[in-house]
Parts: sequence; C-alpha cells; structure tokens
Amino acid sequence: MWVDQNAFGFLIVYFDVEEDEYALEREAFVERFEEFRRAVYDFVAGRSPGAGVRGLDLGHGIYFELESGDETVDPFVWARELRAALGEAGFVTAATITHGSRWAPEAEAPSAHTQLVGTAEVTAWSRPSEPLRKALYADTATRPDADGEGGWGPGLYVDTEAVEALGRTPKNAPTTLRVAGAEFYRVAR
Repeated sequence: MWVDQNAFGFLIVYFDVEEDEYALEREAFVERFEEFRRAVYDFVAGRSPGAGVRGLDLGHGIYFELESGDETVDPFVWARELRAALGEAGFVTAATITHGSRWAPEAEAPSAHTQLVGTAEVTAWSRPSEPLRKALYADTATRPDADGEGGWGPGLYVDTEAVEALGRTPKNAPTTLRVAGAEFYRVAR
C-alpha cells in the first residue's frame, strides 16, 4: 500500500560532466566521474541528512529524498557542506533542495525494483514524487543553451516551498527563479 506524504529532496549535480567528458581521455574521465560518486557517497555515509533517506544515482548527479520531519540536520547546512566537500575535490556543482508531496510505501518495504518489460529492463525507484520532479526541473534550468547562453549556472537553489516548510523567511526579497511552475531562490553560487 502507498501513502501520500511530504518530503524533502536533495539533488547534487556534477555540473561540468560533459565538459570533462570531452576534455579528458576515456580512462581519466571514468576515474573522474567515479571520484564524484565516491565523494558524495563518502559524505553521506559520514553525515546523512536524516532517517529513512533514499538515494537515486543518476550518473551526472545523485538525488536523496526523505520524509519531511525525518531530517536530522539543517538541510541548508547539509547541502552547503556537501557542495563545499565536492568543491575541495575540484568539482563544480549545482544543488537543489526541494519539498513537496511524494507517494511512499506504507510499510517498511523496499520501493525500488527492476523488472523486464518485453526486452527492456525497467527499474522503478519511486511512485510520483514532486520533490524529484522539481529537482530535475532545476537541474535543467541550470544548464546553458547549446550556444552557451543562459542557464542559472552552478549554485545552491532552494525551492520556495522548502523554505516555507522549514519555517524560514528570506532576509530580503530575493529574485525568484521560475521553471515549469516551480520557484527557487539561489542561496549560494
């Protein structure tokens, strides 16, 4: 059985992954993206953002999600510290903190599973998740166009709903960045 609940989402993205892929030799690039993965995994192993965290490795980035109220650290501090650790390892990142409704298993049962659909191997990680959807929107919005113009660029972006869920109010009136119906504040470059 599935239940609707509020959740926080965190997406940390290796922002220059395509540039590194084209600039580095194959072996060096493979080592580089594995280094990104290890750095994120090591950080999370040492300092999880909360209880019941689920993760999804997307290759270019890693997404974490947990039920609202299960966070054990300040989400802003956690995301900043993760970005700082990755920056020390030489990675340029874009990160988002999102909030919204998700469907999760009612009982302590694994929700990810893989099945064959015809000849296609399909892995189901989640039922509908607003935090995941908004994190992917923000990831897309950070990217420049094909001509290198536009895009929000690297930084830490926080969904306005996450700010509200954490009971915070911006000190000033920051510019709201909008994408596909979601609204974000840039809280760090």
